[in-house]
Amino acid sequence: MGYNYKLKEVKVGDVDVAGGVKSTVTDIDPETGGITWDVDYIPNVGELVKDINGLTKTAKEVAVKVKNDPKFRNIYDDTKLLRNKIRTHVRNNYPEEYRKAVGVSEADLDEMSTTGGGAGAASFTGGTGMQYATPYAFKKTKKQKLPESNNPGRDLGPGPKASEDGVKDNTYVKQFGYKLVPKKKLKGPV
Repeated sequence: MGYNYKLKEVKVGDVDVAGGVKSTVTDIDPETGGITWDVDYIPNVGELVKDINGLTKTAKEVAVKVKNDPKFRNIYDDTKLLRNKIRTHVRNNYPEEYRKAVGVSEADLDEMSTTGGGAGAASFTGGTGMQYATPYAFKKTKKQKLPESNNPGRDLGPGPKASEDGVKDNTYVKQFGYKLVPKKKLKGPV
């Protein structure tokens, strides 16, 4: 029973980061092949993102199951706020670690759908937060008046009069040959 190992060529200066540990190859003994590493412990921000996502999920499950205890709902709300703060900070300041933590690679970013789903699906999930608190977020735009030169219907006058069955003298009837369907008269109380 043999073992197959795939060995990677190691060079001085190679860096490996895993689990909050950064290892750098500093020397390779040419006679024995022994490798000397420089080990630095770095903040594991990716693990922090994973842990806060897990905490938020668990807090939500508990809050849903224990509906009559508002304290758990408050705890869940607090964890959501903390999760959002952590994710925003890590995403803005440690983007590579964030991508690794959420399982998104650089190639995935190029292929990612912007509609929020796969195969052309589109969705929108409304929410709360500062993006909805802007004063002009949902403001209705004012209608603009067209200048007189850009208003071709200004001297056509009023359109044809509508009868009980609709407008009998319209473009659909004249040019396209449509026929109006008479309205049915109802008999008796409804």
